[in-house]
Amino acid sequence: MNLNNKTLLLMGGGAYAAGIKKYKDEKGFRVVALGRDAGTPIAKIADAFYQIDTQNVDAVCDVVKKEGVDGIFVGSSEVNIDPAITVSERTGCHFYANREQWDIISDKAEFKKLARKYGVPVPCDYHVTAEFLREDLDKIVYPVIVKPVDSSGARGMNVSYNEEELKKHYSEALEWSKSKKIVVEELITGGKEVFFHYTIQDGNYSLSMGFTKFKVISKERDYVSLPIFHMYPSSHIDKYIERVDEAAKKMFKSIGLRNGIIMLQGFDIDGEFKFFESGYRMGGEQMYIFTDHQNGVNSLECMINYALTGSMADFKIADKDNARFKWPCCNYYVPLKAGIITRVEGLEEVEAMENVLNNTRMFNIGDEILDTNALERVCMRLHVYGKTAEELAHALVKISATLRIYDQNDNEMQIEHLEYDRCLKAIKEGCLLHE
Repeated sequence: MNLNNKTLLLMGGGAYAAGIKKYKDEKGFRVVALGRDAGTPIAKIADAFYQIDTQNVDAVCDVVKKEGVDGIFVGSSEVNIDPAITVSERTGCHFYANREQWDIISDKAEFKKLARKYGVPVPCDYHVTAEFLREDLDKIVYPVIVKPVDSSGARGMNVSYNEEELKKHYSEALEWSKSKKIVVEELITGGKEVFFHYTIQDGNYSLSMGFTKFKVISKERDYVSLPIFHMYPSSHIDKYIERVDEAAKKMFKSIGLRNGIIMLQGFDIDGEFKFFESGYRMGGEQMYIFTDHQNGVNSLECMINYALTGSMADFKIADKDNARFKWPCCNYYVPLKAGIITRVEGLEEVEAMENVLNNTRMFNIGDEILDTNALERVCMRLHVYGKTAEELAHALVKISATLRIYDQNDNEMQIEHLEYDRCLKAIKEGCLLHE
């Protein structure tokens, strides 16, 4: 695909900076970046940088016109999708989503309504308002999960085990919600959390990957949604294809999704799925690193292609896509205890390991880690693979043993240090393994 002399506008996407630069150098397109901080990864790779707020739509439109921008890339940043849609509407530059689609997909309550209509299973929810009416509260069966309809990354999300906690967590969720709408739904226990991603090309859907999520384990406290592993390919893929795939595609097609990346997030409880969220954007897990390595399909490049030309690729993506990866892979997240990061050891050694495809650093020395359930506790995300379950388990243990992160009191900050049996068990439970 010829992208020479095209101009891409970056509104977010810092985690993708290395991949964007690689593709930029290969294809010859220009990059214009926006943001408040000239020291960000996207600012460093840009041909032109404007120190403006991405939410200032008028200023962004001025940049688009001045720089001759062909299209917009936001990465996994949900906060920038709304202004990107407005800029696209005003200027005519390429963006994959429209207002109607985003208003449904970004709202957890609206998504659940759509899912029910098309037979995609979702959890039970409860009607609760800030008035906490007795008739509403009496219907609730605890525990429940309380979260904003329009927040991501577990921000504002908590588990409530009684009425007192519900009221506290509801108020906290309101602080994270721009729309001031809150979802209170049954807490799924005993199931496996799963994610499935489709790549959409001109209205054709291909299942690109699925992973099984494993939470960090700590003796000190229960972290509601804090990940440590995403295991690929998910051992739940075949059941998903059999029971949900067709309904999900009909649901997404009903709102006119024709290009881009769409995700479903939910649980598999003994073969019964319940999906509580969707995302019409690239995922923070950077799935393209694994899909490129396993199948030769790079969704980062496809999304850039669409932004610059209105076409995802000059080949049929579905011909290459295969969610049943040949080898097991793992996003290894490194979540930290609260404190200030003052020293990191072993990082370069880890990044040079044969089984490590990528490490996305999400920290700076001096950063403070707060005691929350949000993904901001994660300081790095590694993409690791092995040709067998045992090889992958050994690689994960080696990474954990090599890496050392210290706080201001010289305490090691990792919440969980990995052990071989723990890793192997997660791989065998979470991955579809080929003999």
